[in-house]
Amino acid sequence: MHLLGVRGVRLNLASRGQTPSKAEFSKLLRVYANRIRHLRWALQIYIRLPQVALIAEEIPNLGITVIIDHLGHPYEHIPIFQQDGYAEFMDLLRKKHIYTKLSGIYRFPNLPGLDDFVRQLLFDAPSQVIWASDWPHSGGKELLRNGDRTKHQDYRRVDDSEFVAQCLDWCGKDEELVRKIWVDNPRRLWQFNELGE
Repeated sequence: MHLLGVRGVRLNLASRGQTPSKAEFSKLLRVYANRIRHLRWALQIYIRLPQVALIAEEIPNLGITVIIDHLGHPYEHIPIFQQDGYAEFMDLLRKKHIYTKLSGIYRFPNLPGLDDFVRQLLFDAPSQVIWASDWPHSGGKELLRNGDRTKHQDYRRVDDSEFVAQCLDWCGKDEELVRKIWVDNPRRLWQFNELGE
């Protein structure tokens, strides 16, 4: 798989609503890290923002690249700066211990302070943010509420061009910043220069 261009694995706890204890979570991360470290693969983690606080101390010790999906997926009705996990998330980004994906904002459309939050991320840690489409926009809350994982689930209707325009606005039309989150950071993270060797 490495020769085909695979450069990471994804651990998804958010979609299943799993909330392991701090000790269980740390152990799980070490298991994944030990399996992929020799390949220099990244571990992409999809969790909710408060769970970042559970793993903040463990991440710098894993010896692998870690990505937190969807800007940490904050809860949408609580001001972002007041949420558990926010301080740890920002600290990990500033210290370059994690990357985050600028993606999936339609998952928390009513988040108070979203614009300020994204601009702060881009200002404080421009080398640690990568843009991602989250295409094909699968799933929604219906499946999680009823617990029936066999039920057919329609894709969400998302205006991707509007999302790109919003991201450009957050970048303040700064061409260097745009290049970082769309080109330079993903190239470094996913080791594009090594592909085909």
